[in-house]
Amino acid sequence: MKIPLYRQAIIHSWKLAWEHKILWVFGMFAVFLGQMGILDLLTKVGFATTMGRPLHVVWLEWANFIKDLILGVRDLPLALDAWFWMLSLALILLGFGLFLIFVSVVCQGALVKAAAVSTKHKKLPNAGEEWHVGVNHFWRLFFVNLFKKVIFCFLAMSVSWLAVKTILDFSVVSILVFLLGFVLATLIGMVISFLSIYAAGYVVVEEFGLKKALTSSWQLFINHWLVSIEVGLIVVVLNLLAGILAIFLVLIVFIPTLITWALAATSYNMGLWVAGLMVGTMLSTFIVIVVGGFFTVFNISVWTCLFMAMHKVGIKSRILSWFGHASK
Repeated sequence: MKIPLYRQAIIHSWKLAWEHKILWVFGMFAVFLGQMGILDLLTKVGFATTMGRPLHVVWLEWANFIKDLILGVRDLPLALDAWFWMLSLALILLGFGLFLIFVSVVCQGALVKAAAVSTKHKKLPNAGEEWHVGVNHFWRLFFVNLFKKVIFCFLAMSVSWLAVKTILDFSVVSILVFLLGFVLATLIGMVISFLSIYAAGYVVVEEFGLKKALTSSWQLFINHWLVSIEVGLIVVVLNLLAGILAIFLVLIVFIPTLITWALAATSYNMGLWVAGLMVGTMLSTFIVIVVGGFFTVFNISVWTCLFMAMHKVGIKSRILSWFGHASK
């Protein structure tokens, strides 16, 4: 096995994301699928833990709300044209949701292919060609993401249920059971996260079918489980730094809004206050979207570069390398 390629992968991915800014558009859509790596898992499990209610209860409440809304609308004395427009709006929203799913999955595939091309051929990828690659691999990537999302939801529901049980029956035993469940859910989720990353690589880069991609990703994880954890933790740290950067930039762009609010307060101009709020919100949203798109490109590129190295030649764990040098 070769020495770890972490630094090379990070530098290469940073250059790719910075020099090929058209990929940021792909990243802005791919981010809706969640980050590649364990950050997506930690976010979902952490959210489920702090909700205070089991997720299935929340989903049941939403289902009841939608049912009540439909029944309420059904009982309204609306004219035929009003019903037509409401149905049209519902179909438009449904179509938009399906379109967003399609574009997000395609963009993820396009980014994986772009990272593979830049890694293998040392050149900037063609965005149009990578888009078509994503389209051609849509269904396999869709089921890979669906596989991950379903298991993540089950794990989050389990952790949230344990959290509620611990709150209702606060004892040493319940705390230990919750901690055990949390750790177990995190470990399972980490494995699923790595499998989905490698399966996406096998689908797009190696043109494997869905079943072969999943079985191959499992074998790759078994051979590189410690490397996977190391890379996952590195990516988590880099994403936290990206979050800090986004917060810092949002604070900077919000300074003009604060000045506008001060002027509005002294002049008793409500319109000026609203204008400042709208501009600040739009600029802050733009900053978050751009940073999110950039780091989605970066994350997918890092994982793709290392996937190709693991698959082709293998990567030795940095921790094992340190222990090897220490023992000499």
